[in-house]
Amino acid sequence: MKLKFMFINAVDPNRGFEIGWPPLGLGYLASSIRKQFGSDLVEFKTVSRDIAREVNSFKPDIVGITSVSQNYNRAIKHAQTCKKYDLPVIIGGPHISALPSTLTSDMDVGVIEEGEETIIDLLSLFLKRGCFDKGELHNVDGIVFRRDNELVITKKRQLIQPLDKIPMPARDILSTGKRAYMVTSRGCPYRCIFCHTSAFWERTRYFSAKYVVSEIKQLVEEYGVKTIGFEDSLFIADKERLRQIVELLEEEAILGRVRFSYCSARANLVNDEIAQLLKRMQMNGISLGLESASPHILQYLKGKSITVQDNMNAIKTAKKYGIESGATFIIGSPQETREDILQTLRFIKEAPLASSKVSFLTPLPGTTLWEYAKTRNLVSDHMDWDILDINPAQNKNAIILSERLTREELMSYLPLFRKAVIMKALKHALENPVRIPGILLEASKRLLRGELLGW
Repeated sequence: MKLKFMFINAVDPNRGFEIGWPPLGLGYLASSIRKQFGSDLVEFKTVSRDIAREVNSFKPDIVGITSVSQNYNRAIKHAQTCKKYDLPVIIGGPHISALPSTLTSDMDVGVIEEGEETIIDLLSLFLKRGCFDKGELHNVDGIVFRRDNELVITKKRQLIQPLDKIPMPARDILSTGKRAYMVTSRGCPYRCIFCHTSAFWERTRYFSAKYVVSEIKQLVEEYGVKTIGFEDSLFIADKERLRQIVELLEEEAILGRVRFSYCSARANLVNDEIAQLLKRMQMNGISLGLESASPHILQYLKGKSITVQDNMNAIKTAKKYGIESGATFIIGSPQETREDILQTLRFIKEAPLASSKVSFLTPLPGTTLWEYAKTRNLVSDHMDWDILDINPAQNKNAIILSERLTREELMSYLPLFRKAVIMKALKHALENPVRIPGILLEASKRLLRGELLGW
């Protein structure tokens, strides 16, 4: 009889952008378990809602929950639900990795940082004892648990190297349709103050070009995927690897059989050589975190390695090679003024962008910005996690970091940005008449998901 393992993706099912893509991290855990124990030992199920009903239906032997900080309240409730059925609960993901002390009494074990090897050790212990023996958990690296009401954090687990040791994610336990996404690296070589990625992964590692192309081939040939997006923090960071990926795609005759919709880029790295490689790869667009058009605010958020001119140059370079640019912007930095915000608004109106999205600066655990917010008593390690929301328009309790502008003043700029984003989308549609149906369809979906074309 198979051991039943239920994975819970702690997301808000009412927010389209949270449930739009399946949780690849859980897929990597499942494939790692299968590699170690074989395919017949464990049966998996991945859920994100109606937890009590799913428990009654699937009847799992063990539960694993993954959560970011913004959804940690949901993770806590899911753990409480599972404990009503006396189920062992493992919690993983960015939040517990940044703040192990937030492990609750309904969570047996927290996995800190990378989980593929840790889950093997935990499952081996569970299979041996039928439970998570507190006397033996201290031998498992990279976890947190409570023993006699005392928090125990074990020895730090070394990062997996090379990443190719990790088997490709078990897509069969995820919802894989005609559109899919991939993550081909872990970490980011840059240290933006608001991003938890570099803190979570510590250093940047890459799946090899051969691994990446093998996964693309699997998606196309085994799952019939027609469109792939890349959710790496910085897909183009390793130029030589990018070149190898393009060459292997050409050798394998995969180009033309699948559409590559987007990848992440950084403006100071986008040059003619990179753009030419992306063009050869038939990449449709790049996603740029441009953040601000005010020089001093941009430097505050991203450091001295990038300028506003770099941002504009990247958009123009991509456009020269027929590659669309989508961009994200952030308002609400502590020292940001009205003029700083208006500079960003003007940039959105003037730059040849295909799409834009604007959010409010939000402090996440593990980031430099989190430590700053703690000095102002705006956050704590034990707080209401629901207020970590980048969209104060929908959450009146969302944190405001600005020291110059009130919440009401910041909110007054939302209609201006909304109008600019909508006008930009309409202009892009008119410049690409063949794609108007697709653009309008995507806009309709985003409206229904509550994103309102950028919000």
